[in-house]
Amino acid sequence: MLHEFKEVEKKRIELEQLRIIIQATEITYRQKGELPTAERLKNLENNLEKAIHLLITSNY
Repeated sequence: MLHEFKEVEKKRIELEQLRIIIQATEITYRQKGELPTAERLKNLENNLEKAIHLLITSNY
């Protein structure tokens, strides 16, 4: 059980790091004026946030 918890925590951290990278990229595209790409990245970031939330709540 402890091994599974560690794996879930590892995946959560990876998803959180990916979310931060996507968030920074979305800001860059907004600054460049590429709003359609920025919106797609924002949607991806939101979906990752939901996935992280599900991962956290399913283990407690």
